[in-house]
Amino acid sequence: MKQFENKQKILALAVLLFGLKAINFQSTATIYAESNEASQASHEADSGHHGEGHGHGHAHHHGDMEHNRNETKPINMTEVENPKYPVGSKVIITDAHMDIMQDVEAEVSGAYDTTLYTVTYDDGSMVMADHKWVVQEEIESANDSYEIGDAVILKAQHMEGMEGQEAVITGKFRGPAYMVNFEPNDGSEPFTNHKWVSEIEITAADKPAKENSSLE
Repeated sequence: MKQFENKQKILALAVLLFGLKAINFQSTATIYAESNEASQASHEADSGHHGEGHGHGHAHHHGDMEHNRNETKPINMTEVENPKYPVGSKVIITDAHMDIMQDVEAEVSGAYDTTLYTVTYDDGSMVMADHKWVVQEEIESANDSYEIGDAVILKAQHMEGMEGQEAVITGKFRGPAYMVNFEPNDGSEPFTNHKWVSEIEITAADKPAKENSSLE
């Protein structure tokens, strides 16, 4: 029953945020949501830690939760031969998905040829809206044909409670996907191999970025 209710919450949130008419999770459950859920699904201030002061909200953005700060390099992904920002490059994170990343200098530790997705999912305790990012290889039955509104199963382990959850794809971005090392602007523990940042979220540390990839 709890799993069924979680599916309904994710479906309802996706409808509220993106006007999707119907999304199947191998069931024919009725999609419903009340207006107060819509207000809870609105954008909240991101932070690098567990959210505080959000009251009884049902939807949180990924920045409200603690990310894994020490990740391993992937072994099942193809590296980009000549990325705009090669491994070892110094970049500035100009469009952060966590407050503690904003405007910090980072070092590129990987650049991979893949597709990035934003996803909405329930981690078992709350709905996480528009999590950035998961890549194609972090989705079960990975393929390059996923579109906005598709239901998927996550294999990513960026945050506790993420792996194995059902999710709705809410955005799609053509890579490369960059992995970076950086020290947060709040002085907390450094991030090693943080997954992921997109090309439009960073710029070279010594000059403006060139034309970036485009969101679909």
